[in-house]
Amino acid sequence: MFFVGLLVLTRSVGKSRKILNDKEKNMTKNNNKVSLYQSPIYLFVILAISVIVAEMQIMICFHFLPAFPVVIGAVIDSLLLFILLLPIIYFFVFRPLKLHISKREETETALRFANEQLQCNITNLKQTEEKLRHLNTILISLRKVNEALLTCKEESHLFGKICDSILHVGFIKFVWIGVIEKGSSEVKLVAQKGFEDVFISSINIDLKDVSSHLDPIGKAIHTGEPVDLLDIERDSIKEPRKDEAMKRGYASSVAIPVKDGGEVVGVLSVCSDKKYAFGKEEMEYLMEVANDIAVGVKSLWLEKDLKRSIGNLQRTLNTTIEAISLMGEMRDPYTAGHERRVAQLACAIAKEIGMTEDQIEGIRVCAFLHDIGKIVVPSEILSKPSQLNEYEYGIVKSHPRVGYDILKRLEFPWPVAQIVLQHHEMVNGSGYPMGLKGEAIGFEARILAVADVVEAMSGHRPYRAALGIDKALDEISRNKEVLYDAKVVDACMRLFMEKGFRFEALG
Repeated sequence: MFFVGLLVLTRSVGKSRKILNDKEKNMTKNNNKVSLYQSPIYLFVILAISVIVAEMQIMICFHFLPAFPVVIGAVIDSLLLFILLLPIIYFFVFRPLKLHISKREETETALRFANEQLQCNITNLKQTEEKLRHLNTILISLRKVNEALLTCKEESHLFGKICDSILHVGFIKFVWIGVIEKGSSEVKLVAQKGFEDVFISSINIDLKDVSSHLDPIGKAIHTGEPVDLLDIERDSIKEPRKDEAMKRGYASSVAIPVKDGGEVVGVLSVCSDKKYAFGKEEMEYLMEVANDIAVGVKSLWLEKDLKRSIGNLQRTLNTTIEAISLMGEMRDPYTAGHERRVAQLACAIAKEIGMTEDQIEGIRVCAFLHDIGKIVVPSEILSKPSQLNEYEYGIVKSHPRVGYDILKRLEFPWPVAQIVLQHHEMVNGSGYPMGLKGEAIGFEARILAVADVVEAMSGHRPYRAALGIDKALDEISRNKEVLYDAKVVDACMRLFMEKGFRFEALG
């Protein structure tokens, strides 16, 4: 029986602990409201009864159970003792315990709140990092678009680079750029990236067609405002592109007009594999790209216009130069075509030496104008059938200076006046009008001197018959590094002896 009493006391203490734990949990759930069975009084009564039962069990076990009145008296004494001890136990045991439990609950509540805040902050941080990565990708794409504007000079290369840059933004899967040519109503495809077969062929916009207003691309061009389809499956879109887009997994699209000032000059159309993919940042990015495309379109058009104007001016300059040359030829019919043939040979020598196209063009202009100073030489001297006397030869020798005086007032991209002035100078200083030597003579003038003497000796003159090309080549070969530049002579000899150069017949 003694052990039974200990068991009862132990279970009573365990129940007391459970009550404390239940109290702690319920205080959290019920905002610190404690029910009666969880109060200290209830716990004290349980303990008192447990002790009395334990005493009775001990007495019974050792066979000295007193009389019933004595037992009742002992019970009453025990109850009175517990009543007297109740305040002490409450203030020194249960009250501190309760305060400790309350503080622990407050701490746990604060920790839970801090943990929730931390989880929320971690989630926000991850979302911010993802947003920053997305914006960084957009910025990199814009940088590549701007680099393309600075480096690409051809239309296909420029717009192809722009499409590649846009596709680097992960949510975009298809890019299409169209341009409206001046005076045309059709939107011309200039670049695309993504699926290329049927989907591309189905994009055919003619702005004169009434139905083009129903197409997102046509609507963007007509209204001058972006047209976005946040959900291709549910939004209306002109057939057959809706079915073709959905086959390829495109879920949303947007068409951005490309505007130069207030004029729409093209359109940028992109598709994404995500619904509602084009938010505020994405639309701002695409609008910026559309503005860059407008700059590219305008630059290319201006470059085309500039090239066309330069071509027209070049043709005008050439015809003017040839007309001036023809005026001189009309005064001296025996040398008709001389300037043209000199130009042929001089340009061929310059190309053989490896000069640039611009330098060759300058030599061609100089060749046509090198004898313009002969306009002051009387036609009787130019067509005299016999040798010129010293006075007449002096007049002829003035033509380089006269040509210089005429041409120096004109602005050419090459030193035309100087070359014309020097085209009769010789390497050894025996030429005219200034007697320049070697490197003091411009290289273009040295080329012109060789071409001039070869053409003059091979052609007919009033005072002699044509000497032929062999005599002319022998002249420059014998006087290489004496009268004529060695590099120029070697190039001229290769043209005739190895490459079969011949003067073109005049038309």
